[in-house]
Amino acid sequence: MKLLRFALGIATLATSSSYLSSCAPSFQGEYVDPNKVEILDDRWNDSDARLTAEDMIGSALKKAWLANFASENKGKKPFVLVGDFENRTDEHIDTKALFEAVRNELINSGRIRFLDGDAREKVLKEYQYQGSGMVKKDEVKGPGKQRGADFFLYGAISSMSAQLEGKKRVTYQVEMRLTNIESGEIEWTEIKKIAKGFKRSGAKF
Repeated sequence: MKLLRFALGIATLATSSSYLSSCAPSFQGEYVDPNKVEILDDRWNDSDARLTAEDMIGSALKKAWLANFASENKGKKPFVLVGDFENRTDEHIDTKALFEAVRNELINSGRIRFLDGDAREKVLKEYQYQGSGMVKKDEVKGPGKQRGADFFLYGAISSMSAQLEGKKRVTYQVEMRLTNIESGEIEWTEIKKIAKGFKRSGAKF
């Protein structure tokens, strides 16, 4: 009797699993080209970020501030510290990723250097540890040799939208600027606008 109940239980479980498998939605995935520009919905996406980063990088390397700084400082390459990037939209946007994309390309250009502001607290703790006597004297790293930043890189993103009878237009505006830390002067600024239009037949947004 116990064997019969066990067999019936196994059969029921198998039938349930088969039923759930048949009802479960199928899933298909594929790799896509990360450089392909696509509009998937009416929200900020990675294509918007990439197009913005490309324009910001080109502007930062071509505008006069860079040549002016080099001529005034005997060919020195400026040190930049990343500041705040304000998200003024009602969307959750990874603004840090946008800053990182711009920063990486500017570093790789070999013309601009960046300081790691996020690591400063950790570096300070490491100084304290290395000065505690736990590290070989000839290998101790101490304060007084870090580079000083010449500029802060700031930014902001905002958006505006309008819609009427199934049509919608979303415009994003991204602004970046470099502020001279010594003088407080804004020496480079750029604005990138991205406008996207949408049409939804038979329904409103």
